[in-house]
This record gives sequence, structure tokens and C-alpha cells, in this order.
Amino acid sequence: MAIPRFVSFKMGEVNLRTGPGGRYPIKYVYKKKHYPVEIIDEHELWRQIREIDGTSGWVHRRMLTGVRYVLLKKDADVFKKADISSKIKAYATKDVLAKVEKCPAKSEFCELEFEFEERKLKGWVKRDILYGIYPNEVIK
Repeated sequence: MAIPRFVSFKMGEVNLRTGPGGRYPIKYVYKKKHYPVEIIDEHELWRQIREIDGTSGWVHRRMLTGVRYVLLKKDADVFKKADISSKIKAYATKDVLAKVEKCPAKSEFCELEFEFEERKLKGWVKRDILYGIYPNEVIK
């Protein structure tokens, strides 16, 4: 598969290691399921990842999933349609995670699914404030 690419954590606890293998020391333990990270290198069953603040290290591939999630880089309006003049459905705050439903070609918006406590809400957010997708990436 292509490198770099975005993925997210499959598990709720993921060890970031200093090298590609279980014998390398744990540098950090993530405790956030669905957190988006970028794969920047691969070595056998291990993936070198980079996160939003630039931290990088190695994780086992079974800890990652291709299901796409994004992190909001700042507070955002969640629109009913991919248009800033459409109705605002919700207000999401910085660092909220959301599942990517789609990011159409030539659109400055992505449709996301947010989970607020027990309920889910879908809406459109401007893609330039999302960490976990590339600027012109199309997700169907």
C-alpha cells in the first residue's frame, strides 16, 4: 500500500515503540481508540507512524485499521449540507474524533459521523480543519 497514508488505532491501548519489534522499548502508550495517525514507513509486521504533533514511533500492524477517523484541529460548525450557508446541526470542539463517511472530489467539506454520548450525528465539516486526511484526498 502507498506510503504515507492515514489509518487509525483499532484498539483502545496501543504501545508506541522506538523500533520495529517487541524487543524495542515502549516510548508512549496511547489510550484513544480511533485516533488518526499517518504511516510513514513499514518493516515486516511493524508500521512507523506519525501523529498530529509530529511524534513518531513504531506499532504492530494489528493495532491499526483502515477505517478512517479524523481529529478536529479547532472548533467547528457541523453543517447539514456541504455548504456554509446550510443549517448548522451541531458545534464540535477541538480534538473531537469523528468517523469519515466521505470526502467528495473537489469539495472543501467532508461528511463525518460524530458520536455524542449514546447518539450519533452525521454532518459536514470543512476539510481544512481535519487531521487524518490529505488536502485533495477523495474518500467515498
